[in-house]
Amino acid sequence: MIVTIDGPAGTGKSTIAKHLSEKLGWMFLDTGAMYRVVAWLVQREDISVEETTRIAQIAQSATIRFVRRDHSLEIYVNDEEVTGLVRTEAVSEFASRISAIPEVRTALVQKQRDLAKFYGNIVTEGRDQGSVVFPDAELKVYLDADVTERARRRYEQLREQGQPADFEKILERLKDRDHRDRTRVVSPLVIPEQAVVLDTTHMTPAEVLKRLVQLVKEREQQ
Repeated sequence: MIVTIDGPAGTGKSTIAKHLSEKLGWMFLDTGAMYRVVAWLVQREDISVEETTRIAQIAQSATIRFVRRDHSLEIYVNDEEVTGLVRTEAVSEFASRISAIPEVRTALVQKQRDLAKFYGNIVTEGRDQGSVVFPDAELKVYLDADVTERARRRYEQLREQGQPADFEKILERLKDRDHRDRTRVVSPLVIPEQAVVLDTTHMTPAEVLKRLVQLVKEREQQ
């Protein structure tokens, strides 16, 4: 069974998907991390975002895998553990830019489908999981939230991680990212057909998780 969780940045997709996968005992496919891995590789090689051919080659050749360690998920690329390295704001921002490159999306979509076949039951999150990558998923969820609330969550997350955080800059970047995600030519952010839409603005992570567990159980009984 495949459960897709889509939505704009800052809605808690990764956190909820991770907790849901743990609750179900399934694999968590962190597709956002896959784009961040490619972004990190590109930045490490000091490649400009305009060099789309080289970036696409990096995306195609990268071997990305996930390993669950107790209650954490480690990310590896070409056998190098990069979990913490790809979680910075700079990498995240660059990942949003390279995700608009059609060849990069094509390469990573295929990797995502291959990983789903390998793991079987998965919870996957991103911006095009239910609309493009897994259009036949048994359960599609779209998480949304007010952009100011999303900026607050990101601000608090960065502070907890000990990283520099400027609320106004985060808010501005989220608005810019929303625009890029919704207007890009390839795989724009949309609400997938037959998706369950949840506005998490006034919901706690525990409340969202409880609702998703209920939805999974309902789908399993159908």
